Amino acid sequence: MRTVLSLFVFLFALCLPCLSQTKLSEAQHKQVLDKIDAAAQTMKTMQCDFNQTKHMKLLSKDLLSKGKMYFKAPDKLRWQYTTPYDYTFIMSGGKVSLNDKQIDVQKNKMFRQITSIILGSITGGGLKSSANFTVEMYKADNGYFAKLYPKKKEVKQVYQVIEIYFNAALTMVSSVKMVEKTGDTTTVTLSNTKNNVSIEESLFSIR
Repeated sequence: MRTVLSLFVFLFALCLPCLSQTKLSEAQHKQVLDKIDAAAQTMKTMQCDFNQTKHMKLLSKDLLSKGKMYFKAPDKLRWQYTTPYDYTFIMSGGKVSLNDKQIDVQKNKMFRQITSIILGSITGGGLKSSANFTVEMYKADNGYFAKLYPKKKEVKQVYQVIEIYFNAALTMVSSVKMVEKTGDTTTVTLSNTKNNVSIEESLFSIR
């Protein structure tokens, strides 16, 4: 399970440089989340490239990988590593496939929570009414970001905090940083992002 969680740590994370950061007031917090949620509601599909960096205390060099991501609302995701190895994670209709090995998410509580984190991280739409996290919003020199502190015991055993960064217009997630209890981090930068474009249904097929 720990190995699978490390894969999920995922799919999303980059620590953008912040020279300063200020926690938003309650009114500002609500205003920003309303804008993020409104943008998420309009997102039907999304595709992008990603660069992922895994920093581990026990290793002298970071682990670097690249790939492509495809998302179709409400719950279809294809996360495909292309460099330095070929590895594909597909999520569709309550099921998960890891390189064609199928997992029934509905039968595993941890997987349900992790898949919820994944989908919420992609769109940012889950921040407004999150049952899994305590959410804090911050203003930085380069935009806004959210800090998510786990509420669920199973997730708290793995992660200290998850940080989701947004573009300046608050219309989409630009990156995510996931900090594990060990202090190890996974960071992913999303690039060449395209929203509401046609995506082949076959990309989400689980055999």
